Amino acid sequence: MAAAPPFVAYSTMSDAVVPASEWPYLYASLQAYKAHVQEYPGCQKMELFAAVDGGGGGMRIHCYTVWDTPEQLDAFLELGYTFERLVADLELAGVERSLVMEKLF
Repeated sequence: MAAAPPFVAYSTMSDAVVPASEWPYLYASLQAYKAHVQEYPGCQKMELFAAVDGGGGGMRIHCYTVWDTPEQLDAFLELGYTFERLVADLELAGVERSLVMEKLF
């Protein structure tokens, strides 16, 4: 009996806190941003999660992208319009951390 190879996808996660007063503007930008990123070759999905940040009265945003291959992910990070670039262009608070990970299952 042959074994199926493991399912692996290549992902990013970025975490940022933005002022609550900027949330309506950012929300509209994120809708367009999601449509843009999902057009990149190899992008399986992009997900955004938001919650009120208890410490400073802002919104905490988690942005996840999932890619077919590490080469497609690398191309996106090097040349694509990343979440970090979006936040910087909108002149909002910076991204607190970004991770590149393998999604195992």
